[in-house]
Parts: sequence; structure tokens; C-alpha cells
Amino acid sequence: MNGNSNTNKKVSIRLTGGHSFSVATPTQKIDEVELPTSRTLLVPEQFYAAEGAKSAFAASGMPIEADEQVLPIRTDKGMMALVALTTAEQEALSTAFGDEVRYTTPLLHPVGNIEPTVWICDTEDLIYIKVYDPKLQAAEVISVQSSADRDYLLTMLAETCDTARYTVRLNLRSENKQLLRHYKKLFKRLQCE
Repeated sequence: MNGNSNTNKKVSIRLTGGHSFSVATPTQKIDEVELPTSRTLLVPEQFYAAEGAKSAFAASGMPIEADEQVLPIRTDKGMMALVALTTAEQEALSTAFGDEVRYTTPLLHPVGNIEPTVWICDTEDLIYIKVYDPKLQAAEVISVQSSADRDYLLTMLAETCDTARYTVRLNLRSENKQLLRHYKKLFKRLQCE
């Protein structure tokens, strides 16, 4: 659990293997909890229906397991995230943070000015990618198990998108300077957040 010292308290909860986590009861009020997990979908709010959430996961190749539920996370931007959590995870979150906390995911991170942009959030074992041209074209969370996985994914992304046309905005959640150099080598128009 990572917190910051700003007035608006936020924490990020790592769902180990996508199915378990532990958190001590926070000593101060937390306003927002980030749930980084590969079991996340981004959908237009206008198309969301609670009864169709499990079907959306199945259509994305991630069927909901018997012990999982879908947590819908709404925003005021017209998009929402669907996060698959076990019942135990949802109960633990409710116990630790109460019912008034807002949940979020890196896929809901606002990008701002929308020129042709590839937004990447690299959390070391998860890579979040959103492509805008000029509107949102794609959003995905990809689990990376090794540096070879990351290299392959980033190389394919660099070969697929026109790196001279697209600005790549990187949110690198690591102090790994070698990884940053790798991004700079692959993407001509790289901006770090």
C-alpha cells in the first residue's frame, strides 16, 4: 500500500496474482484507492448494464470466475472501468476503506490534450495502454511476466503505431533508468509524466 502526504489521500492496492491482497487498516481517511489489476476493462458508460458486465469480460477472453464479482467504477468523463475482484477482495476493501472511498484504475487516468497519442502506464508487471486518434481508439491492460514479455510488447507497439506521428506519454512507476532508456529508444516522441 502506497500513500502520499497530500491533502487528498490516495493509495494503490496491488492485487497479487489478481486474486488476493492484504492491507492494514489505514490510520487516516483515504479518499481514493487505485486497483491495478489485469482483470480490468474500460467501457463507455452509455453501454454499461450491470447484467452484461460478466459477458463483457467473457467477450474479452477473461471469463468471470465463480468467486468473482464485477466492481463498476464510474467517472464523469463518459467512460467507466469494470474490475473483476473476488468476493473476499471486495469485502476486504470495504472493511479497510469503508463505503465512501472512490475506486480507480490506471485506465481511467485522464490524458488531457488529445492529439494522436499512445498513453502507457508501466507498473512493472502490468502495462496499461490507451490509444487516442483523436478520440479513444483502444484501451488495454497487459500482464508482463518478464523483461522479454515487455520487450516484445513494446517492440510490437512501436512497429504498429506511427512513432513519428503519435506522441507517447509514459507514466513509468519505477525508478528503472534502463527501462526508461528502452522506452526512449523505441519511441521518438516520448513524454514522461
